[in-house]
Order: sequence, then structure tokens, then C-alpha cells
Amino acid sequence: MKPRKLTPRVVVVLAVIFAALYYLYPTYRYESLSKEQDKNAAWLSSEMGVPIEYIAENLNRDESILRDKLDELTGLSEAKIAEISDKLSGIFGERQDLTLSYRKRAIKRGLDLQGGMHLVLEVDITQLLSNLARQHDATLDNLLRQVDDELNSNPKAVFDGVMLSTFEANNIRLSQYFGEAGESNTTVLAYLKDQSEDAINRSLEILRNRIDQFGVSEPSIQKQGSRRIVLELPGVQDPNRARDLIGRTALLEFKLLADPEVTQQMLKDIDAILATGINSNDTPEDSLGVTDADTENVDGEEEDAFDLSAEVESDTSSDGDEVTFDSEEAPFTSLLRGFRGDIAIPSGSLKRVRSILANPKVARIIPNESQFLWSAKPEPGGDGEEYFLLYYMKSEAELTGAALSDASVDISSGYNNPGTAGQSVVSLELNRKGARKFSRITGANIGKRLAIVLDDRVYMAPNIRSKIPNGRAVIEGSGSIDDAKDIAIVLRAGALPTSVVIEEERTVGPSLGRDSIRKGTMSAIFGMGLVVVFMVIYYGLSGIIASTALLLNVFLIFAGLAFFGAMGMGATLSLPGIAGIILTIGMAVDANVLIFERIREELRTGKTVWHAISAGYDRAFTTILDANLTTLIAALVLLQFGSGPIKGFAVTLSIGILSSLFTSIVVTRLIFDIVTSKRKIERLSI
Repeated sequence: MKPRKLTPRVVVVLAVIFAALYYLYPTYRYESLSKEQDKNAAWLSSEMGVPIEYIAENLNRDESILRDKLDELTGLSEAKIAEISDKLSGIFGERQDLTLSYRKRAIKRGLDLQGGMHLVLEVDITQLLSNLARQHDATLDNLLRQVDDELNSNPKAVFDGVMLSTFEANNIRLSQYFGEAGESNTTVLAYLKDQSEDAINRSLEILRNRIDQFGVSEPSIQKQGSRRIVLELPGVQDPNRARDLIGRTALLEFKLLADPEVTQQMLKDIDAILATGINSNDTPEDSLGVTDADTENVDGEEEDAFDLSAEVESDTSSDGDEVTFDSEEAPFTSLLRGFRGDIAIPSGSLKRVRSILANPKVARIIPNESQFLWSAKPEPGGDGEEYFLLYYMKSEAELTGAALSDASVDISSGYNNPGTAGQSVVSLELNRKGARKFSRITGANIGKRLAIVLDDRVYMAPNIRSKIPNGRAVIEGSGSIDDAKDIAIVLRAGALPTSVVIEEERTVGPSLGRDSIRKGTMSAIFGMGLVVVFMVIYYGLSGIIASTALLLNVFLIFAGLAFFGAMGMGATLSLPGIAGIILTIGMAVDANVLIFERIREELRTGKTVWHAISAGYDRAFTTILDANLTTLIAALVLLQFGSGPIKGFAVTLSIGILSSLFTSIVVTRLIFDIVTSKRKIERLSI
């Protein structure tokens, strides 16, 4: 029997090793840069006298945050300020971009190893009931408020029991507002219970779809109790984007704006309240919940604009000059400007206007059926200043996102708006029921303005020129393709049947993860050491070859995690993943044990070393393949149907099985063939 050709196999093994080095290099570089960044954070914290958590949080954000903080500090010498400023210049810029680039391609870690976001969401059952009601009045609002108070005060309360007892205590039948007229309380209650359970299950599935499309690796999504959903999002680098996509109500609504004379009267009423004098204790911004962070959140809204089909156009006929609404005698309207037919507020006055609207005395004069909402984006003014638009409208939506059937990202042709040609747009399509209702709404309100509201932000408020029967709309001006995709994800994944409120939001730090990594690494090294010692003692030089393959196997597992992570396939290293690696270390030498025992048997029959090696590999191959294939099938099933820790374990186990097959059969055989091809060996240490 002729020796097998070595060159093709050497090329294959070297290609695999170089590919592994290529995919692991970003992880190595990122870890190096991260250690350097930790040192920079510690130095900045020490020199600036600022908590290191604050420094670490903002090192990957905007440089201006830390520079503004530096400007606020007092007691630092000019030389020290200059030194800190130079350090910031070195940290940010190209070096920061390089770090972020390597981070995207590095091995992704789970929430337990690198931290991330932990969210507890609660489905708003009372809003769902309001949506299901056939009619609305003050009595229903009062009843739902009682139900909401009871559910909030008693987390263990059962929804249907609270609902029934509340209505019976007020001598009102459930069928007066829900279900079909004349139905018994039992029938209606069963219907409402089914709807509430369906709403929670739908919300759970919709959130799962959004997270999957958002690209979070190893997410954990679980239902907690009867109304809550727990989300764990490991490694989320942009919490604001994740919160906007997942945590907010994500509710698309079409709302009618109040008539201009009604809006003008409301502004005058607010002026009158302010003119009577508001005690300074009523308006401190802290008590109103208005902070710099709140203002920044408004300023940071995505620059999106909505547009409907050709039958609806925006009221932008005015010249856009900023005009003061009233004189100094009007304390509220003097802060407002006219902007293309809308009410606008300069960014410098935004905080003051928000404070006024949040004041309890002002809030009391705004009817329950009306509300003020802000525009989703700032509008650039001719003087270089940005303006936010303020809309006064009905609080009850004419139509919600439940009527949406599809949302997709397209490229605008510019037919309706030449200025948007070539830009990313999101096309909306209403279902049949929604299209009919939309047709009735537009037909009954010709000449009025219909606001398109997403998450309590107005994206557009066009005039209704004529009845729109086709139920189609287009979201224009979404900025980048990623912004358009984010909006489409929210809408396409399904409109939430009701609001989802963030009850708890926690950012998990990586300190526990570092300890877990250290202990996991020590476990892996200790376990690998014991395996290597056993193989060397029991199999001699052949055991050294098997141990070499074992080290290469672990190397390839990490390379596989890096490869699948870079390909966006969700491979993430977690604590269960480390357990999978340690298990693989124990299993990896199984194949070599089988092969070595077969080689021993062949040597006992009197065969030469080369023939014994060849026969040992050939005869053990089928057994090895069968054993690993069954384990791989089980791992793939866990990978497909598991979630969270189970999926993390299945990922590393699957990669480990494939890499161990390669190293134990291909690599070790290649090493034996290289050794036996150089010289004739009479005796094999095995």
C-alpha cells in the first residue's frame, strides 16, 4: 500500500489554521485595545476626579461629553487641563474608530460575561381593555382606572377576578362595554381573558421578532407571571437604540389635529393661567421631571418625516418665517414661533416650554380628550437654529398600527416629493379592515389635518385633501438605511396589541463576567492539563500528538465562534458556552483513544507501524463518525429550539464536535504520516 499524498492535506490544515488566525486576530486586537482603554479610563478618573464608571461609559460615546465635563471642573491647572485634553485627543478619533471596528468582529460575549441590558416589561392590560371597548365614556374610564389601580397595587391579583369584582361593585354589566350586547358576565369575561392572554403572547412573539431582526446575540425572552416579559440583551452597545426599538410602546397611531381656532384658544388659556402668577414652588424643573437628560432625549430623536400618498399633502405653503405669536404680555405664546403653518419652539426655549406644559395647573386646563405632542425631529430654521414643532390634537387615535398589514424599505422615486428621490423610505400597507376605516376617516375629515404618530412623536401632520380608498402610506426622510430598517422592523414585526411599559431597566456590568471568565479559564486549563497528563502517560509519544490536536481543537472552537459571529449568525460565548468547551475538551480525545486502541490491536497481529496506523484510522472512522454525528444532531436540535443558556451551550458544543473530528482524524493522521514518511519506524510509542 502506497503512502497517501501529504501535500494536499498539509495545505488544507494550514489553510484552516491561517483562517482561524484571521478570524481570531480582531478579538486579540480588541482585547489589547480594551486593556489600554481601561488604563486610560483609570488615568482620566484619577486626574479629573470623576468616577471611573462615568469615564468608562462615555469613552465609546461622543468626545464632547468628556470635554464638557472637563470644562465644568474647577481647581485644575492649565497644564493639567492641557494634558487631559491631549489624552482625550489620543483616545478619540481614528483610535476609537479602530477599537469599534475590531469590536464588531471580535468574539461576542453573553450577558453573563460582558454585561448588557436587562429589561422587565409589563403589558398594559387596561389599555387593551380600552381598545376592545365598543364605546367610551367617563364611567368606563373610571372603571378601568380602578382595575389598573388594583392590578398595580396587588401584583398577584388575577385579571379576570379584578375585572369582574370591579364591574359588579358598580352594578354594571360587562356587556355594556365589551363583547355583544346582552351577553352574560361569564361569557364576556371569558372573551376578555382570551384577549388578554393573546395580547401577552402576541407581545412576547413580536418582541422576539424585533430582537431577532435587531441582531442581538443570545437574547433571553421569557414571560414572567401573567403580565410581564423579561428581556436580557447581552452586549448591547447602543442602549438608546435598543430601548427605542424594543422598550417603548411602538404604537403607530393616526390622530386628528384640533381645529386652528381651538388650538389658539388653548394657547390663550395657558397664557391666562401663567399671567395670574404661578408660585415658584409649582414650576421648578426638577419637580416637573424636566432634566437635561430629558431635553437631550428630545434632541436625539431620529430625523424622520412621514408622508402619505398623493391624495394628502403637507401644509407647508407659508414662507416659513419665524414669527413671535404674541407680545411679552403673553408668557407662553411669546416663546412660540410660526413655522410653515405650525407652532414651533426654538431649541433654546424647549426646556421652558416643556416645563410649562408639565405644570399641574396648566395640565388641569387641557381636556382629557386632547393632548400636546412634539414632532419626532427638529426642523432647521433659516437662522441656523433648530425648531421643534408642537401639535395640539385629539388624544384618542382614529386608527392604530393594528390595522397595518406590511411595512418594507424601498427607495423613493421622488414622484410625490422630488426632494426625496433616491432616499430610503418605508412603505406601509393597511389591511382590508384598516383601509376601509381609513377611507371613512379621510372622507369625513376633508380639509382637516391628520397626524401620523409613532410612540407619541408626530412624524407628519398633512392636510386631508380627499378621500383615500387604497390604505397606503409612505414614511419618507428616514435618513440612513439603518434608520429606515429600524422603523420597518417595528412595524413589520407586528403592531403591539397594547402598550408595553418598562417596569425595570438595568444595565448589567461586566465585573461578574470577568470573574466568571477567570474561573472558566482556570477550569478549562486544569481539565486540559489532566487530559494531557493522562494521554502522555498512557499513550506515550502518541499521546503528545493527541494533546497537540486537543490544543488545536480549542483554538478552532474560538475561531469558529469568531467566524459565525462575524457572519451575523448569532454565535456568542457565554457561561454555558464555556461549559460546552470544557465538555468538548473531555470528548475531543475520545476519537484518538479509539484510534490508538485499534492501532495497538493491529500492531499485535504483526503489522508494520505504517500499516497498523492506516488500518487503525480506517477501521475506527465509522465508529467515530457515528458517535459524533448523534451528538451533533442533539446539539443542533438544542440550537434550533433552545434559547438563552441552552443555545449558548449548543453553539460551542456543535463547533467543538466539528473541530474535534477535524483535529482527531485529519490532523493527527497527518502528523503520523509525516513522521512515518521521513524514516522507517520499527516501533511506535503508543
